[in-house]
Amino acid sequence: MQYRSIFAYASRLRSLGNAIIVAGLNERGVEGIVPSHGDIVHVLLRVGSCSMSELARRIGRTKSTATVLVRKLEQAGYVQREPNAADARGVRISLTEQGRALEPAFLEISDRLESCIRERLTDEEAARLEALLAKCVGPLEFGEKA
Repeated sequence: MQYRSIFAYASRLRSLGNAIIVAGLNERGVEGIVPSHGDIVHVLLRVGSCSMSELARRIGRTKSTATVLVRKLEQAGYVQREPNAADARGVRISLTEQGRALEPAFLEISDRLESCIRERLTDEEAARLEALLAKCVGPLEFGEKA
């Protein structure tokens, strides 16, 4: 059996999710954020602050990619860099007040994304799909405080 369409379906699901995210941000007048910034904001809402290396690991990106994404969020006023007391060479990334104010929008958009899945799948199917995707690409590490 060949599985050539798995990536096509995953790409379509990602496009559908991105459209929901963009629409939600536009409805709330949020500027300077695109779907690729979502993981960073999500992590920082949960953990408060973390090093660039920790952030990159948690969002599943290279440190250089995370740095570019953080720089754009910093320019838009959503995140800030602070000296890392534990490592004089490093910085910690955290949300600004403007960044923390995004939480209601993120929660609402997350609910919309979940509703999109609930409209199409049973709870059991959704849980199975999530487990299978995690098996394919590895688990998410947004979780607890760093």
